[in-house]
Amino acid sequence: MIEFSSVLMYIVAYFGLFTSIFFLLTLFENRKNISNPLPKRLPSTTITVPAYNEEKTIAKTIKSLLKLDYPKDKLQIIVVDDGSTDKTYKVAKRFEQKNPNLRVFTKKNQGKAAALNFALKQSKTELFGALDADSFVKKDALKKIVGYFEDKKITAVTPSLKVYRPKTFLQKIQYIEYLMGIFLRKVFAFLGSIHVTPGPFTIYKKSFFKRYGGYDECNLTEDIEIALRMQSKGYEIENSVDASVYTVSPARFKPLLNQRLRWYIGFIENVIRYRQLFNPKKFGNLGLFILPGSFISVLLVIITLIYAAYKFIFRTLIQNFLNLRSVGFNITHLLNFEIDLFYISLSSKIFISIILLLFGVSTIYIAKILSKEKIKIKFLYIPYLILYWVLFGFWWIAAGIYTALGKRVEWGQKKHVKKTST
Repeated sequence: MIEFSSVLMYIVAYFGLFTSIFFLLTLFENRKNISNPLPKRLPSTTITVPAYNEEKTIAKTIKSLLKLDYPKDKLQIIVVDDGSTDKTYKVAKRFEQKNPNLRVFTKKNQGKAAALNFALKQSKTELFGALDADSFVKKDALKKIVGYFEDKKITAVTPSLKVYRPKTFLQKIQYIEYLMGIFLRKVFAFLGSIHVTPGPFTIYKKSFFKRYGGYDECNLTEDIEIALRMQSKGYEIENSVDASVYTVSPARFKPLLNQRLRWYIGFIENVIRYRQLFNPKKFGNLGLFILPGSFISVLLVIITLIYAAYKFIFRTLIQNFLNLRSVGFNITHLLNFEIDLFYISLSSKIFISIILLLFGVSTIYIAKILSKEKIKIKFLYIPYLILYWVLFGFWWIAAGIYTALGKRVEWGQKKHVKKTST
């Protein structure tokens, strides 16, 4: 009888190696197109800062926008205070008098999407984007992005999103995760499959909003919804791999869990809403591989995590500590499969582990080089490799439970009260 654990490990290893090789080959094939196209002109652009109780970081956010290497007469900055209960509006208002291209508004609390729609109505430019009030942009980022819009098919361009000055252990884990995201987003761009346009500094053609409406104010993750809406309408999304934007990531477990619940529940809801994207004939790589692959990877991580938990609970805790075998009871007889998670030869384990480690490290360093990131990684990849899959699986299990129970998710500006229509 083939052990379940061996089958599981080989499936995980095969899927991991296949996707790693496929993504690396995709990047290698398109290596000549990695650099940003030089803009022939600089289109007028609005950057919006939606803010709720961000008095500690909003000044730095605004300063980073004011330092952008971009003509001031072509750059409009709009700050929308979404009914903050702290001094966010007062702090932002201080910058308005000395900067004629900056406007600061305050309104009642209705959520991030409503704040962005408010700014859309004020905007009079060709391009439109946002920067979260806890994020900071490098001065050359916008110029690195706008060149892509020379191609009429491109409707949105995503930046290179990084963690700002990681200090805690969780922030350092997220730092590696974001570097992985930089690599993947560029590969997805080459495959025509970007399905998330991050809130921090994704730039859009405003004509899309005029034609198909603004941000969905009932949506938990407006950045996922707008990206999937663009894909569903046949528009293309690009990525500038070195247009650097830094965001303050959660430093503690509970805020990080709340963030991931919002992200993952929002992803589930929006994928269900735009389930037509799973059609490979119409939507190519997105429907054939990227979206299905996302769910396969999540499923494999969840199965592995549950199986590892089963092994620990039923073998280590019950069988060893309570010594059930001493009375002739063996819990494995009830479940009828091998509980040794990696019951395969030592040489196979070593070989698979080394190959996966090399691919993982290569991906991280490629992203680091392409995005021109200067923070030293050192040995951060090791704790990331050990811990991240556990956190990832736990977040997805929690998101699945929340979705199944229809539980509300709270996030900064307002509660997610109702699901988007399908």
